[in-house]
Amino acid sequence: MKRIEAGSYYSYLSEGCRLCRKGAKLVLFITGQCPHSCFYCPISEERRGKDVIFANEKEVKNLEDVLAEIELMDAEGASITGGEPLIKLERTLEYARLFKTLDMHVHIYTSLPAKPHVVERLSEFIDEIRFHPVKIHEFRESILTAKKVGMDAGIEIPALRFDEKIAELVNECKAFMNLNELEFSSTNFDELVSRGYEPGEFYGDTKSGEVAEMYSKVVEKFHYCTALFKDKAQFRRRLIRMAFNHPDFYKVTNEGTLICGYIGGNLEVAKSMLDAEGVEYVEAGGGIETSIEFVQARSEDLKAAGLKVDIIERYPTSKRIVVERIRL
Repeated sequence: MKRIEAGSYYSYLSEGCRLCRKGAKLVLFITGQCPHSCFYCPISEERRGKDVIFANEKEVKNLEDVLAEIELMDAEGASITGGEPLIKLERTLEYARLFKTLDMHVHIYTSLPAKPHVVERLSEFIDEIRFHPVKIHEFRESILTAKKVGMDAGIEIPALRFDEKIAELVNECKAFMNLNELEFSSTNFDELVSRGYEPGEFYGDTKSGEVAEMYSKVVEKFHYCTALFKDKAQFRRRLIRMAFNHPDFYKVTNEGTLICGYIGGNLEVAKSMLDAEGVEYVEAGGGIETSIEFVQARSEDLKAAGLKVDIIERYPTSKRIVVERIRL
């Protein structure tokens, strides 16, 4: 086993996981609808059961929204997830086709034992498939078909418990196993606690590590991914990729957040002052973002013109969530 960041380790790392580790993988949430009602599902109320599409944190209305997110993060690959992507097969194929035209690596998660003809259609545009088996015996044919048509194939499940039958299936099919630390969320917390699971550090179940050790001893191609790894490695690196695609006046932190000046109020007045001095700015979020140096140097003039002046730190994502604000 090779140990990497934040408690994760592996004997086999698929290409999809390698790109995730780099922060280079766009996550396409294709629908919140799903035929299952898994008690451990962590999907938010914003998405659960709803036929909505998100590219990372950005709600998608058309292909252009996805292209904008790909460009913002310099995505090298995409993962298609849900909900259940295969209940929206044509939509899934449409986006997978788009990704392949951009020469991106594509992987997909599904909880359905896809029939051979479905797997073959997916293989035209998808490089890697990860199954979440509800009834284990139904997935053998799907895995073997995927491998036969040239896809990398495996099982991806949360660390609920050790199941010898799953380990046997993975090894028999020469597939890989991705085991995720069982994560608590606002939507699954009560259900997990009622079944005896206990939250530990960083919203992970206290026994996930023990389950991972048991699988790691018997599964040939194994990868254990912690909740902390997802946040401190994958998510942070994606933020940094996005942050450096912003104009140069933004200051990028080690965590991938942006620091800049922010002007609120009568934006036409603010823009006339910025334009007069040839200062670069971005109009967004109901205000204007510009350099820290400008708002510090001209704060009194800006306030005298009836404008509000701040220095903010925010995420570089489409939602532009502000994590800190200092009023000047």
